[in-house]
Amino acid sequence: MRLGRRAKGPERAAKAAKRVFVHVGAPKTGTTYLQNVLYANRDALAEQGVLYPYTDPGQSFRSMLDFRQATWAGSKKGQFAGEWETVAQRTREWTGDTVIISSELLGGSSPERIAVGVASLQPAEVHVIFSARDFARQLVSDWQEHIKHKHTVTLEKFLDDLVELGLDAPEPFGELFWGMHDAAHVLPLWETVVPPENIHVITVPPPGAPADTLWRRFCSVTGLAPDRYESPSTPANRSMGVAETELVRRMNAEVRGMSVEIYDTLVRRLLAEDILGGQSAKLMLPPDRMEWACERSRQLIENLQKAGYAVAGDLEELMPRPADHAGYVSPTMQTEADLGDAAIRAATGLLRHAGRQRRRILELQREIKGLDPMPPAKPPGRYQRTRRATGKLLRRLHLR
Repeated sequence: MRLGRRAKGPERAAKAAKRVFVHVGAPKTGTTYLQNVLYANRDALAEQGVLYPYTDPGQSFRSMLDFRQATWAGSKKGQFAGEWETVAQRTREWTGDTVIISSELLGGSSPERIAVGVASLQPAEVHVIFSARDFARQLVSDWQEHIKHKHTVTLEKFLDDLVELGLDAPEPFGELFWGMHDAAHVLPLWETVVPPENIHVITVPPPGAPADTLWRRFCSVTGLAPDRYESPSTPANRSMGVAETELVRRMNAEVRGMSVEIYDTLVRRLLAEDILGGQSAKLMLPPDRMEWACERSRQLIENLQKAGYAVAGDLEELMPRPADHAGYVSPTMQTEADLGDAAIRAATGLLRHAGRQRRRILELQREIKGLDPMPPAKPPGRYQRTRRATGKLLRRLHLR
């Protein structure tokens, strides 16, 4: 797809101003699912006059860091300078009638960065989208996400601090939860430069709703025809169960010295998401926090009603459903025996992965033996590329 041009066949009737929808959050509300659908259909979207302005899936994250002038998990300050302006320039140059920008971490931006970012998209008509889910589900999902990023805090301590200290909870938990998951905190910051009539709230449907409900609600806001585009029926991120999450939490204490790069590859992606994801015995909110969660959710609903934002879905879906959290099992109280099955799956999955890596190393080593060394003066060729690939795999497995 060639960015910066629009194809024929607008999705909707042309209007005087191009509309730019900025999906700013919240994390753990199906944002990855929506982003995957948009990216997979970007050519089809362009044919209908709609731009999804990323050339690779990671550009959404990189441009968000540049937008916020922030760092994340080992990245360096200014490492992604220019990424946001690239996205903004594509947006300004697009001659179609709609642009959709999406990063669930944009919601945590400062007022100053919001003002600069929105100005870079003008003179387009800027809209803000915030997808919201009930606090009971959000809290336990956010805790698991922190565990997948090497933290060791227990669920009980995590909840106690967020409930009692709010935004002042120990770093990074207060800022990353209330600063990005609470629509009543996030949206007023964007309202300083985006009129309230251009701010949209999408409620995440409760468990049991049709798989494409969130996508259809998103399309109702952005003016897309939902059936025109392919959308997967399975979630993008598979959650771990109680035992699996607690296993990773305890494991984190043993791998404190592991680099971010290795941890992200082996633990977060491979172990937590691929090997242990999608298990039963889901995480639930402790019973002693349910009343508070319901009260806090009711306050959120009232605040959103007063703000007058357009809503796709039903604000009452933001109320926790206590029945969904019946039969609560405490992760912290899991015994070693309780974690046994999860540990076996973890060990088996990691061994299989190591076997695949080792097999690939042997294949590359055989290729090297069959190649003649390249003269040093010549540009790197197949021989040197193969040696480098082998060395990279060996270093990742700590076999050198």
